[in-house]
Amino acid sequence: MAQSFEEQVEKELKSMDQRLYDLEEKMTSIDTKLSQVVDAILGNALTKTGGFVKDIDDLKIKIKELEDKLQKQEEFKKKFTWTIGIVLALAAILQYVANILSKIN
Repeated sequence: MAQSFEEQVEKELKSMDQRLYDLEEKMTSIDTKLSQVVDAILGNALTKTGGFVKDIDDLKIKIKELEDKLQKQEEFKKKFTWTIGIVLALAAILQYVANILSKIN
């Protein structure tokens, strides 16, 4: 009976050792995957990649550049519209003056 109890304890210890080994393997796998996720998000100093954070910063810079270009185009459009308006107004005034002068002569 003592031998069977020792065998049972030994089997349990082996089973526990196997479970501990499996858990350690799973933890190592999770750690590796977590490191990959962190590298993807924050970048990796060894490979000099920026990750998603760097990509987002780059996109913010590009968006700012596009907004600046759009603002410049809007300003040009306003200036062009005012110039056309002034030229047409001057032409109308000149036409009016010319009509008055032609009636006087």
